[in-house]
Amino acid sequence: MRAALSLNKVTGINQVIIGATFVSVATTLPEVFVSIFAVAADNHGIAVGNALGAMIANIALVLALSIAFLPSGIKRNEVLGKTIFLLVVTIVVFLFALNLQVSWYEGVILLAAFIAFLVYNAVRGSRRCTPVIPKPLCRDVSQEKVNRRNAYFKIAAGFIIGQVMLIFGAFALVENGEKLAHLFGISETVVGFTVIAIGTSLPELTTAIVSIRRKSGGLAVGNVIGANVINCTLLLGVCGIIGDVKGVSLPVSRETVFIAIPVLFIFTVIAVLPMLIRGRVYRWQGFVLLASYLAYVSYLVIAQPV
Repeated sequence: MRAALSLNKVTGINQVIIGATFVSVATTLPEVFVSIFAVAADNHGIAVGNALGAMIANIALVLALSIAFLPSGIKRNEVLGKTIFLLVVTIVVFLFALNLQVSWYEGVILLAAFIAFLVYNAVRGSRRCTPVIPKPLCRDVSQEKVNRRNAYFKIAAGFIIGQVMLIFGAFALVENGEKLAHLFGISETVVGFTVIAIGTSLPELTTAIVSIRRKSGGLAVGNVIGANVINCTLLLGVCGIIGDVKGVSLPVSRETVFIAIPVLFIFTVIAVLPMLIRGRVYRWQGFVLLASYLAYVSYLVIAQPV
């Protein structure tokens, strides 16, 4: 988080763009690793549940907390493209999964969408990149280059160290949480949508909490939108390809297609619509999403879809 804010100060790149790229890629890696290992071990319910469950948790838990405790103005042009992209890829995943599976070529399409998302943000970021590192008083050009190089090195080191800590923490929680859930007889799909999804969303939650403390609402919004795009494209895309390599397209349960994905879409609309219309978010959105998320998780545990 500190590294991301430093990058914003050093380069002048907008917080939403940084959140949707650098921070979201870093905080989404736990979900990517967990789902890849789950597919490799033929635990498809955990893989899909983790991907979509993390997206729901990101919107209705992480972003909801940010909105509830730090309602703020959001520039419409900063989130318009990203939110439309997120809504479109969510619909695309729903259409792909209507036959209750994601094939390798659908995975390739999702990966292409992920690359397009990164390119889109890179282009927007480069247009707004205005370095603000103060020039040394002696006006020594070589010293200025050294200062900038040191600044970028510290930012990179901060990202790497933070990511390593997040991955180890997320895996420890997921491993023990999965065992605990199985002890209570909870199905594989429910484990993926709840325990593992929340566990792998902890990096995003940590980012949101730090954003609230530092009053950097744009970074939290960008992080969640970017993380969900990555989960929907990179994560499901890679899992679809790996599943097909093992001889079976990635299976998706009927409950996931007709309940989880529509719930995700509705939660996303509740979260982003006021941003797009009025250019800000409101506390009521956060509390509505939190209450809805609690109700959804309760439904999962009670209904026990297999």
